[in-house]
Amino acid sequence: MRRLIANACLAAGFFAMATLAAQAQQINWVYANGYAKDHPQVGVLADEFIDRVDKATQGRLKIRHVPGGALLKPENMIDGVRGRVSNMGSTVVSFFPGQLPISATLAGLVDLHYGNKLDLNGITTITTQLLEAVPEFAGEYEKLGLKVIWFVPSPAYAVISNDPVAKLDDFAGKKIRVLGNVMPKLVEAAGGVPLSVAFGEIYTSLQTGVIDGAMTDPPAMLNAKFYEVSKNLVTTGPGHGALTAIAPVAYFVNLEDWNALPKDVQEAVLAVAKEMTEIGSRQMTEVASGAIDKLEADGVKVHHLSAEDTEALAKKAPDFLALAADVLTGNGLPGQKIIDEYRRLADVYIAGK
Repeated sequence: MRRLIANACLAAGFFAMATLAAQAQQINWVYANGYAKDHPQVGVLADEFIDRVDKATQGRLKIRHVPGGALLKPENMIDGVRGRVSNMGSTVVSFFPGQLPISATLAGLVDLHYGNKLDLNGITTITTQLLEAVPEFAGEYEKLGLKVIWFVPSPAYAVISNDPVAKLDDFAGKKIRVLGNVMPKLVEAAGGVPLSVAFGEIYTSLQTGVIDGAMTDPPAMLNAKFYEVSKNLVTTGPGHGALTAIAPVAYFVNLEDWNALPKDVQEAVLAVAKEMTEIGSRQMTEVASGAIDKLEADGVKVHHLSAEDTEALAKKAPDFLALAADVLTGNGLPGQKIIDEYRRLADVYIAGK
């Protein structure tokens, strides 16, 4: 009996030691989200990523999701992750042209030729491949003490308007709210008048006629209830419209925290990130289609720019990829090399290779 009790105590001791060892191996991270927990790109997909990482690492890497800007606001995200306020974050890269010139330049432009031929999976695939092929691309994150993990695409921009805009000629003289440096040139090429209006002021500006239309993505139109005051939408191409050159939302981690992870945990996280590339593209495709369907159900007439009008607009507009090369070169980067590689990757994807 004494021997049985001793053996039982010994076994219990081993179990306790094993439990403590397992607990000691657990790594706890925090993911900062500047937007709502149900935001499709940085909330819903983040929870999916976190759950998959937990399973893939068998609970060794636990990530806590802090949404709503409670920890870091969108404009503070890069500096916050650099300063280890959180281990991980996500952002719209076009917000940071000074710190992320390659990311911001490419995420902020729409090429009507490539943008109307690529799907969201293609955009994300090309972004990931470009990150691997161009050292300067990954390098702009590494210089900040960050490592980008994966990207999420956004639906194509469209124009919601008070009066019907169904063809290129209908843009003539229309005051269109735009964002960034590229969209104003696109609206000007279409014959419209680009105006800068804060997103929070779009609804009232449409309602009062300060602007005739606003360019943004359909899910944003739906969430902001623009359909209550404007009943027409036109896409920037025959389908859902032209997509941005690269996926504009990046998930990244503090580089020191990343390097401190065991190698097998790093490999598991990267494997999950690869899965999320496809999952994110598929979910955002569903979000985009669902938003357009809901806008139609709410009384918005959806128009699509014809192939002929899209081609005519592309000829009137500047070569935005060439302009991007010049911008990057002006930042001391190999602009032409980066854009040539982008074109090559896009051509390969479009060709189905």
